[in-house]
Amino acid sequence: MTRIPKVEARRDFQKSAADLPCSGAPQNLKFEREDWALFRTVEGLQQKAGVERGKLRRLALKELADNALDEGGQVRIGELPNGRGYFVQDGGKGIDGTPAEIARLFSISRPLVSTKLLRLPQRGALGNGLRVVAGSVLASGGTLTVITRNRRIELQPQYDGTTKVLRTTEVDFPTGTRIEISFGSALPADPETLRWAELACHFARGKVYAGRSSPWWYDAAQFHELLYASGERPVRDLIASLDGCTGATAGMVVATAKLSRTVCNKVGRERARGLLEAARRHAKPVSPERLGAVGPDVLTDCAYAMASGIAEFGSGAPTAKIPFVVEVWARKLAWTPDTQLLVYVNRTPVTGEIHAARDKRDIDAFGCGLSHNIAQASREAQFLIAVNLTTPYMPITSDGKEPNLEPFLRAIVTATGKAVRKAHRPTAGGRISQKDIVLDNLDDAIATVSGDGEFRFNQRQLLYVLRPIVKDETGKALSTENFNSIITDYENKNGEIDGMYREPRGAIYHPHRDETITLGTLMVEDYERPAWTFNKLLYIEKEGFSEALKAARWAERHDCMLMSSKGFTTRAARDLVDKLAEHDEPCTIFCVHDADAYGTMIYQTFQEATKARGARKIQIINLGLEPWEALDLGLEVEDVEAGERLKPVADYVRERDDVTPDGDEWEEWLQSHRVELNAMTTPQFIEWLDGKMANYDKLIPPPDILAAELRERVEEKVRTTVVNRILREANVDAQVAAALADIEPPNNATLATGIRQLFKATPDAQWRDHIETVATALTDGDDAIRRD
Repeated sequence: MTRIPKVEARRDFQKSAADLPCSGAPQNLKFEREDWALFRTVEGLQQKAGVERGKLRRLALKELADNALDEGGQVRIGELPNGRGYFVQDGGKGIDGTPAEIARLFSISRPLVSTKLLRLPQRGALGNGLRVVAGSVLASGGTLTVITRNRRIELQPQYDGTTKVLRTTEVDFPTGTRIEISFGSALPADPETLRWAELACHFARGKVYAGRSSPWWYDAAQFHELLYASGERPVRDLIASLDGCTGATAGMVVATAKLSRTVCNKVGRERARGLLEAARRHAKPVSPERLGAVGPDVLTDCAYAMASGIAEFGSGAPTAKIPFVVEVWARKLAWTPDTQLLVYVNRTPVTGEIHAARDKRDIDAFGCGLSHNIAQASREAQFLIAVNLTTPYMPITSDGKEPNLEPFLRAIVTATGKAVRKAHRPTAGGRISQKDIVLDNLDDAIATVSGDGEFRFNQRQLLYVLRPIVKDETGKALSTENFNSIITDYENKNGEIDGMYREPRGAIYHPHRDETITLGTLMVEDYERPAWTFNKLLYIEKEGFSEALKAARWAERHDCMLMSSKGFTTRAARDLVDKLAEHDEPCTIFCVHDADAYGTMIYQTFQEATKARGARKIQIINLGLEPWEALDLGLEVEDVEAGERLKPVADYVRERDDVTPDGDEWEEWLQSHRVELNAMTTPQFIEWLDGKMANYDKLIPPPDILAAELRERVEEKVRTTVVNRILREANVDAQVAAALADIEPPNNATLATGIRQLFKATPDAQWRDHIETVATALTDGDDAIRRD
């Protein structure tokens, strides 16, 4: 995959005198304080909240608005009369608990109490929001009132980390929650105190995710953390709260993991891993499309684009597979000299510092893990760009919830580039290119042909979807050649398109295994080189010759893998060569082609750089057939039509010093002549090829490989002899029969019911999957098979 270039920003650092040790200061004094104590001063609050002093008011209001929006229902925000502060009010179910319990929610010393460990595409990340609110009130000498379930509860955060209930009053407020807050003079006045909260409310629209948290959204370590934080809750209850694992399925999952009567915080790391893997077997991964989207109408007069994908997180298997959706709105600005960048995560603005900068045509983003080019436009144009990323998990880099956007960079670049292109298009009557139309509609076309990311697809399917769109907008047909060029350029900049494969063209043959495999991108993705089987690869542009070589056992005589295709090397062929180049075992690559103009280019494009990838990582040896060689062999020369345009010819032909027998340059000769490999008989071809390979040895592995192979062969034969003897002496068949007699399997109707339940939860499962689960449960432990 092509890497998106990182933009280097210059930073100058200077060490101050305050960083240097003072010889007169005591060096052995040590102090201790709880981590929550940072919430009670403005300086500490800036550190924990991740924003400067002047933005603490707007952060507190945003935190209250985020909580209110996650509760659902209509949310109102505004200023209290007479400048007494601000309010945030929602139409949710209200806050449960006594006044003292509600006061504890707003206490800065309480442990993190949050639903955020259960990953969902919601606002917030740490569960720190209410502590920021309470800390802002405490540090500034403000006031805090909670109105919910017909009670008005006036609170006062305390220096010891608790929050005191000043008074509780009965009021008529049966639905929702209203928070009233004011700040003291220690927090500077902010003319945009409500700005972040207003933006969060404005973006609270569109389709939202209504499902449960998925077991695919956790890696092994984070799932163990979730279990431990769930305390004495039964494991089955937690599993039943996950997508695809409700009802009886939860029981099957915990039974498979052998945790049927276990509480969450007693599950060790390895058993947590097994539980997660069992849950995944019953849950279909959530596609990005299920997460929902804000939609194009949230910002008026803006071009809109969307991209999505799956990001992988975690240091050990199984890793988390996180779906995400990136939406971008862009509008061309006429009144500002700078491009403005706003970033939202799950519909709420991020508070970390992030901004855009222009460098000639490049639009670069700096902050929140980015220092990259995200779009291009003419250097005089400036834009308003808003980005929203919807995801159940956003990696953060500080207590202040600054997100790390780099794992989502590719999709951000795709959507931003598309939105900026749309916003920057010429006005009506201006010319728009086929490339612009293809790129603007590419994501939608991919979603169409892939069933919203569920299925693989090929490049020609995209062409059929995009061709009528291009014809409607330009009046001209999109040619296959132009489309292929556009896709190649796109993949050169953005990496290969996820899920797209190329149709098989050609095949490979492994010597000594009598194994022929169709050559396609899907095959190459899963290809594993057979160990120490060949040390050469021969690419032949003619498929028919491979059959002759296989029949003559030529591949075995030379320990050479055969790869054939029709003409120029395919994407799959180049992928396979790159894969062999990265392998520890040596492999020399050879290329055989016709003696014509295009044949010389087959070798050159195989070896040299192409648009979608760099040059081959190993040297490819050109065996011919070359035109001068063909003439020396006396092979039949065909005349071909020269045509109006010159046929491309490889550089090595044009660089030759000699000429043809008629005194022509070889490049000129190839415009009207050719010699095919087929001009040789099969015996001639094999003799010619043997001569080319005379200086290349058969495969002899290194001494340690030879010794290891011998040890394995000897051990295998000895083991087979010993095991057969032990089985005869132990009367194993009788022991197995006795153990089976003690096992009572469920009746056939119960088995069939379980299979139907599995199919309902996991449509792509097989009936044998349920049989395996039942068999595992019946033989749980080794009691059923232990000898007395």
